[in-house]
Amino acid sequence: MKWILTARLFSLNIGSYRFSPGVVTTALAFALAYVMFSLGQWQLSRAQYKDNLQKKIVERQNKQPVSYNQLPVEADKRLFLPVILEGKYDPDHSVLLDNRVVDGVVGYDIFTPFMMNNGTAILVNRGFIPLGPTRQDIPQFSTPQGQVAVKGLLEKTPAKAAFQSDEFNEVKQWPGVVQFVDNAALELKLGYQLMDEIMRLDKNEAGGFKHYQPVINLDSAKNQGYAFQWFAMMTALLILYIVVNTKKRKLNHE
Repeated sequence: MKWILTARLFSLNIGSYRFSPGVVTTALAFALAYVMFSLGQWQLSRAQYKDNLQKKIVERQNKQPVSYNQLPVEADKRLFLPVILEGKYDPDHSVLLDNRVVDGVVGYDIFTPFMMNNGTAILVNRGFIPLGPTRQDIPQFSTPQGQVAVKGLLEKTPAKAAFQSDEFNEVKQWPGVVQFVDNAALELKLGYQLMDEIMRLDKNEAGGFKHYQPVINLDSAKNQGYAFQWFAMMTALLILYIVVNTKKRKLNHE
């Protein structure tokens, strides 16, 4: 075992110095360098992905609204597309997404099912409404009756945070206050299916409240910074590897 720790790959004389890397130190150094290089490359690929996605989002948001029948089949190609849908709101089954903050005011996002003329239903984010005087006072709001055409942007259903529990998210009455939007649980209550996406209602549309559009800022600079750090650590490791394995030659004994 001792000879492995002291074994050298080769010796190379460079002027008055000798570079003689050990087998173990070489294996460790290059294994760590490979890991650091791979992590740096992964961060660069994430940065590129975010740049491409940001560009794609902007391009889609600027398109003309399409009907449901004109939507792409692939789910990822639907996101952030402007749509115009015809049908009826389900006025008796709205849910209020809690803990929204808009312009420093705490309140709810109102989600109401919208049944399209083809029988397909989607949750519509109708905008923001402030809290009532107390948590027990659910804000009163109205919903358009009858046939309407609504315009908005298709988005992902708001994600459930890691700390949120299903235990406190059950809808026991309408309108229900929820901590996150759970399509599967709502479908059981409603008795019909919902699209995977939600629609964020455009400003001044029928049944809308205070409109706001969350800023979608895919910051690729952070990933580029992480990549630079990994590459810098890899460079420092290789420099240290060279320094540790380089000794001044004793010329009078050679």
